[in-house]
Amino acid sequence: MNEHHEQPENFENKDAMPTLEVVPRDILVEKIKKLHEKPNMAIGILLAGDRLSCCDEGVIMQERENLIGVATIAPKGEQMSGQPTIVALYVAPEYRSKGYGSRILQKAVERCLERGFENIRMDVMSSNATKIIKKMPEEIQEKLDVHDLGNIMDNF
Repeated sequence: MNEHHEQPENFENKDAMPTLEVVPRDILVEKIKKLHEKPNMAIGILLAGDRLSCCDEGVIMQERENLIGVATIAPKGEQMSGQPTIVALYVAPEYRSKGYGSRILQKAVERCLERGFENIRMDVMSSNATKIIKKMPEEIQEKLDVHDLGNIMDNF
């Protein structure tokens, strides 16, 4: 087998570039299952049960097969409230503070707008999510109906 140094110098870096994509529910659920393999209270709170069952698609970011983060979209909101909702925004701890959460959230909001959702609810449970939202372009922030539920997720 050829040694990898014979490849162009930046080949390996391009191969490892994170991808960001909108996926339907079945793929979203499959990707999230991998997170459940390493039990974590945040995953249990954000990405399980009723919080996932209302979602029909999501935005995922991955590096090769490693899931970096996810945002889930519920067109009718949680518990069928009728308000389109970004139910969860989660970035794996080892990928935090690198701008990935901002990119995932922005793509989720853009997807909601593509679907015709104008007033998008987002329940915020961490100071990191609040920081991400405040860094979003103003035209994105204006589309979000943010509900601050405290910083319970800061512990995870």
